Amino acid sequence: MSKKFQILIASLSILGLTVFFGCAAFQKVLTPCYVNPASADYANTETTSVLPWTTLWDMERIDIKMDYVHMTNQVKDKMLYEFLKTGNRVSIMASEELQSTIFSPAGPIGLIFPTIFGGTLGALLLKRPGDKSPKEVANGG
Repeated sequence: MSKKFQILIASLSILGLTVFFGCAAFQKVLTPCYVNPASADYANTETTSVLPWTTLWDMERIDIKMDYVHMTNQVKDKMLYEFLKTGNRVSIMASEELQSTIFSPAGPIGLIFPTIFGGTLGALLLKRPGDKSPKEVANGG
């Protein structure tokens, strides 16, 4: 094998792995998620990192950071931790449900395009038996 061919294979492999692992992460970065400001304060981190709104990725990042902070301060703040973790679980579950709805085949995009095309065909191209044209309606026929 030539060196150029090996470099090409390695580059394609890296590109393939990037696409394979990047798709789910990309969806998490785009899916909005409510982040309780108290959770971010507890984790001592910013609520947003990539986009100007909070995302599922930000919530999971804050959740992991909260675990780390909690392990270091476990005794004194157990009640606050449990309260905030419950809120995080609710936010994560709601955003994952939203993510599955948006990106599913029966989601908004999967339903809008067939409706647009079907409505256009029905309104412009197809005539049902018994429908009258504007000329027939004007003539009273």
